[in-house]
Amino acid sequence: MKNTGRLWVLAVCLLCGMVCTQAQEQEKKQLPREVSSPEKTARKMTDRMKEELQLTDKQYDKLYKLNLKEQQEHFATMTERGNGQRPSMGERPGMGGGRPPMSGGMGPGMGGGRPPMGVPGERPAMEKNTAEKMQKAAAKKEKKIKKILTTEQYAKWLEMCQPQEPPRPQDYPHQPNM
Repeated sequence: MKNTGRLWVLAVCLLCGMVCTQAQEQEKKQLPREVSSPEKTARKMTDRMKEELQLTDKQYDKLYKLNLKEQQEHFATMTERGNGQRPSMGERPGMGGGRPPMSGGMGPGMGGGRPPMGVPGERPAMEKNTAEKMQKAAAKKEKKIKKILTTEQYAKWLEMCQPQEPPRPQDYPHQPNM
């Protein structure tokens, strides 16, 4: 009877080991996610617009050029910001890797605590400039798109661009907690 119990435990352990090994092999087989190029992204955006808005070939070409220019600028800023690479495990952006010094306390002149917060709701200067630049670029692109599209197409495009709101909890009938 003892031997049968041991055999069952051994069989379960072997089965668990095989499942773990198979899962790891499948994980290794999965290809890394493809990083799209500005051209692919612009083509995909323009194809979607062509499908939804029934664009003419002339409109398609103009919008593709506009989308391509925007995507090239976007990719350039992404590369500028961080060389387009994610930090390796355990490393934070902006750090040289490695561990922080193990001095056991704060260095001289370091008061600790949080940095000053500034005015509540106010963004740091660098983020403000970036946000303003993005808003100006979006407005500029919208003007160009308005010139390219007909009024009906433009209205439909505006609907396409509206963010889809998730359903609110009040939209569902109340279910009491049990």
